[in-house]
Amino acid sequence: MSDLKDRYWKQSHSKVIAVDYDNTITLPRPYPEKAPINPEAKKYLDKLYKKGYTLVLWSARLEDEYNEAYSRCINEFGLYYMLKDSTTKFLHGSTGKLIASFYIDDKGLPEKLNWKKIYKFIIKNVK
Repeated sequence: MSDLKDRYWKQSHSKVIAVDYDNTITLPRPYPEKAPINPEAKKYLDKLYKKGYTLVLWSARLEDEYNEAYSRCINEFGLYYMLKDSTTKFLHGSTGKLIASFYIDDKGLPEKLNWKKIYKFIIKNVK
């Protein structure tokens, strides 16, 4: 296996969780209002971190807005373990999408975001 394929395999089969910012880590608010953290997100992200998962902020926000969201995660929300999405640290597919074992994003769910269900699913299925 080539070095790149080996890195891809390890990253996609590791405990890397990509976590959306707007309406996922934060409570729903109209853009560009600064939304507070969702207390359920904080509770379950803390639990995932303690179980050894790597949590990466994954957002459609661009540069300055992404950096502001990341700073809020670290400095305001106490998510000190949240990593920044970076093409130097994490592999990305040809579309630029972060390669992770699981993605938490309010837009990809058929129902309202339920952190408890998501947590249980990850613990059971993402090893």
